[in-house]
This record gives sequence, C-alpha cells and structure tokens, in this order.
Amino acid sequence: MIPPSSVHRALLVGALCLAVWPAVARVSSAAPLSAPRIEGLWRWTDESQCVESYEYRGDGSGRVVSGDESTDVSYVFSPVPVADDFFELNVTIRRNSGGKDCLGQNGDDAGETYRVFVYFRQGGDSHLVCYRPDMSQCFGPLQRQPRF
Repeated sequence: MIPPSSVHRALLVGALCLAVWPAVARVSSAAPLSAPRIEGLWRWTDESQCVESYEYRGDGSGRVVSGDESTDVSYVFSPVPVADDFFELNVTIRRNSGGKDCLGQNGDDAGETYRVFVYFRQGGDSHLVCYRPDMSQCFGPLQRQPRF
C-alpha cells in the first residue's frame, strides 16, 4: 500500500469537511434556548377575589402588593431549572407597609426570606408559584401584565 501523499490528505480532509459542514451549520444556526424572564409585573386573583401583584425589576428589587399590604423585596431568580422546568426564586422582604394581606394576616415580616419554585406555562406569559419543585403545592396562575 502506498502511503497517502500530502495532496491526498488535503483532499480527504476537504471531503470530510464538506460532508460534516451541513450538520455543523444546522447546529450553529439553531436559535439558542432562552430562560424565561421573571422581570415584569405579574397579577393573580385568589379564590376570595383578593388581588395580588408581583413586580420584579431587572436590578433584583421588587414589590409585592397583597390586599392592603405592600412589601418591598429583593430577589434572586435562577435562569437554570432545578428540576423539570421549575426555576428557583429566592426572596428577601426588605420593608413591609403593614395592612391585611390576602391570607388575612397583618404582621411585619421585614427581614424574612423565602424560597419558591416558578413553573412557566407555554409562551412564558403566565406561571405557577410552587413551594416545592413539583405540582403538589402551588398557587396561580399569575399573568404577565402589559407595559403601559
């Protein structure tokens, strides 16, 4: 057997590149998957017709209004799902205005933190808020509100 010459090697590498190029082009031109965005204003009405709104700003601050209570918060939203499309949301309550919330509670919970898991529905304009990364204890759906 005659060892391949430099020309043969170049032709072989070129043919291989041409054979692989369409697959590479398909992969690189595919749209990257993007994580859902929590930023914005979300609203829902509970069973007793009490309205809650959640505003998440791009700087990690936000405001929650529940019944007569208004709360300033800071939050960290993980853009990577922790399990089966559930995204972790960690919230710290910074200031609480007092007033009765939708659960009927009237207390100052400034300084408290909580962790929930957000499950976005198809299209990303609504989501459920769950206490575990499964559907066993959730509320919602919260609907994204249009910008004015």
